[in-house]
Formats: sequence, C-alpha cells, structure tokens
Amino acid sequence: MKRDLKRFAVIGALGVASTALAASPAFAKSDISIQATPHTVQVGHVVKVDGQGGDDAERYTTLVIQERSGKPGHWGPWQTVKQSFSFDVHADVKATHTGELQFRSVLYSTDENHQHAKTDRTSAPVTIHVVR
Repeated sequence: MKRDLKRFAVIGALGVASTALAASPAFAKSDISIQATPHTVQVGHVVKVDGQGGDDAERYTTLVIQERSGKPGHWGPWQTVKQSFSFDVHADVKATHTGELQFRSVLYSTDENHQHAKTDRTSAPVTIHVVR
C-alpha cells in the first residue's frame, strides 16, 4: 500500500510538472548585429564588415549588409553590399571618397524560394570615418 501511494505521488508530481511546462510560453530567439573595422580608414583602403542575424521563428531568411555614404543630415540611400541565406555574411568594402560610411544588417523573412521578403529586423548602423 505504501509503495502504491509513493508511485501515485511521483506520477502526480510528474503530471503537474509537465502541465506547467506545457502551459509556459515558448520564446523564439531572434538577434541581429554588425561589426566594421577599422573605424577610421583612408580613401582606397578596405573596410571589413561582418553581419550576423537569425530568427528561430522564421524558416526562411535572408541576411543583407547595406551601406550608405554622406554626412549626418545628408545621407544617401541604403545600398545592398552583400546578401547571404545563412546566419552570417562578410564583405570587404573599399572606401572610395572622404566622408562617412554607414553599414547595417537587415534580416528579411522570405518564402521557401527566397521571394516576397519582409523586413524582420534591422541593426543599428555602424559609422566609419573616411579620411585622405
């Protein structure tokens, strides 16, 4: 009888624990980042840019590094530098004129053919100073 009572208590405790786990919300992990070095570069030299990003809730994603040039208040449009269907992308970008360059990572969720992209998240831009 004691043995049956212990068995009943263990089974009851496992049932309560599994119900609690099933009722707790599931959280998908999503993150995006970008790094660019060096922070100051001479015209004609290369900036190394690395972007990372992913979203566990999305099955198909595209990660893009974008660039724009100019000065604060007078920026040009964002242009795609490189695209990847994995969770990281690397680009070597040549600085062609003085001023500032900004880079950002953009993660797009897509369908299975990588069509119909929707912006999932965008990183904060990283600024590179280009000098003579």
